[in-house]
Amino acid sequence: MSRFRSLRWRLTFLYLGLLSVLLLAGGVAQYFAAREVLFRTNADALSSEYAADLLAFRRQIGTTARPAAALRALMLSKQFATELASGHTSAAIFDANGGQWQAVSAGITPDQPPPTLTTTDYLTAIRTKPKAYYLATAADGSTHLAVLNVIRVGTKPVGVVQLSIPTAVIDQTLQADRQLAIVGSLLVLLVALLLSPLIIGRALQPLEQMSTSAGALAAGDYKQRVSAPRTQDEIGKLAAAFNQMAAGIDQAFEVRRQAEAEMRHFVADASHELRTPLTSIAGYIDVLGRRESVDAETLQASLAAMQQESARMTRLVNDLLTLTRFESGRATQRLRVPLDRFINQALDELSLAEKGATESRDIQPGIAVNADPEALKQVVTNLAQNALKYAPGAPQRWTVFAADGRAAIRVQDGGPGISRQDLPHIFERFYRGEKARDRSTGGSGLGLAIAKSIVEAHHGSIEAESEPGSGATFTAWLPLAA
Repeated sequence: MSRFRSLRWRLTFLYLGLLSVLLLAGGVAQYFAAREVLFRTNADALSSEYAADLLAFRRQIGTTARPAAALRALMLSKQFATELASGHTSAAIFDANGGQWQAVSAGITPDQPPPTLTTTDYLTAIRTKPKAYYLATAADGSTHLAVLNVIRVGTKPVGVVQLSIPTAVIDQTLQADRQLAIVGSLLVLLVALLLSPLIIGRALQPLEQMSTSAGALAAGDYKQRVSAPRTQDEIGKLAAAFNQMAAGIDQAFEVRRQAEAEMRHFVADASHELRTPLTSIAGYIDVLGRRESVDAETLQASLAAMQQESARMTRLVNDLLTLTRFESGRATQRLRVPLDRFINQALDELSLAEKGATESRDIQPGIAVNADPEALKQVVTNLAQNALKYAPGAPQRWTVFAADGRAAIRVQDGGPGISRQDLPHIFERFYRGEKARDRSTGGSGLGLAIAKSIVEAHHGSIEAESEPGSGATFTAWLPLAA
């Protein structure tokens, strides 16, 4: 039974139900249309028969030489009624007042009177115009098709002639037509029952593929896709939307996997970086604890070393908090910052010349950005300290300019440069090159990562260019202030 609950069979039964209703409605309409055609055809035949018999009777009695009263009597006579009755046709003549004047029945029971209509029908036919046909019931209960024709002497109506035939032959024709329609409808339904599941199943094949793919997608196979049909119907659009959704889920989980991998790497690196100063502090405490007496010089040296490691750990924790804040998009206030005055002031405060760096500046005036001043100052500080650490004593050239709706803060150093294998990774957290960029410089490996997170939090970007032996160039791009 579950098979017949599928969408294919439900659509099949729905289609068959609609088809049955249409066939039934069409059959009923066809039956009444055929009935009307047969009634009108036989009524026209009776009217034509009456016209021919009337012409023959007028020739027979010679109407031109007879007075109107005599002609009226003949037209309402049993003789005329007998002339009209033939075969299965019954004839009845009624005077202008609607009373029966003469009546002659025909067929296998000549003694049976013909069926009659109401007096109103006869009077209405005489005074206005007869209907195309009438249905009358005989004494034995049989139905007859009747037509009325007005008898006129000159222009004056004097009576009405009723010609009627049994509808049995018509009913037999309609019954045969009805049986044929029923058999034809059953054959159509049988063919539809055989072909509909195949046609609907083929149309629903993409849905079955989507169901299978959705199950695989739910099971963790995010590479599942369906073959989109070439048609641009609802199923084709659904298949395209499914593939787009699957691609989005695949991309989202890929980003999640990368984020989890980066987080594991970050936690491992952070733990390693924090473990180093903690180990040093624990070592000094252990040494001091084992000695019965410690001279002032040794104590002072140990305390200074522990203070240095504590300060290093504090800087690392602060850097981690800063990095987390900007990577989560929680940037602080945004103010209009004129870069010419801001960069000059930041570089002056750094006193790069006192730290052994030869500094030059090319800062264009009139360039401003919307930024958090403290965060932007940290970007400048981190870029400057990065150049001091890995290119000590090398010249630094600071440039500020605008291009393509963005402001650029660029620093070029004359140091040893960055190797090709290190260059793609220098903005990663805790990344250090194998030689120049090691822990001996005192850095935590977070300076450039923090600069990158701050710039991206301001809807900008940062890039690095370098050739080994030719120094390094760092450029931070920020949207210009409106």
